[in-house]
Amino acid sequence: MLRTLFAAALAVAAAGLASSVTADDKKDAPKGEVLKVVISATAELSADKKKLTVTAVGQVNTGGWTGAKLTPKVGQKPKDGVYVYELTAVRPDGIVTQVISKVKAEHVWENPPADLKAVKILGADKGAKTVEVK
Repeated sequence: MLRTLFAAALAVAAAGLASSVTADDKKDAPKGEVLKVVISATAELSADKKKLTVTAVGQVNTGGWTGAKLTPKVGQKPKDGVYVYELTAVRPDGIVTQVISKVKAEHVWENPPADLKAVKILGADKGAKTVEVK
């Protein structure tokens, strides 16, 4: 009986420790920054119009960038049918190659709105690209 109680207490403590490590890891995860240049973008609607796949390629000034992500901007519904995304990636730490590189990200939107006409990918500098949905 005492062994069972001890084992249960140990399991609860281990679960609590695991969940706190996960929460700390998420809090300490590096945050991506909006890329300065968006080179290209596409937006393709599936044949049944139930899935929109948005792909973007951005330019970064060194190697080693990770975690490229396309994130839809949440807010008011646009009146013109152009929905906005941000292209972000995580800047590398330490010594990296000094070569202009590319990163690619994709976002799949399930059941996009009927008024969708185009998507605009934001970049911090020369970056905004608007593409029609095909």
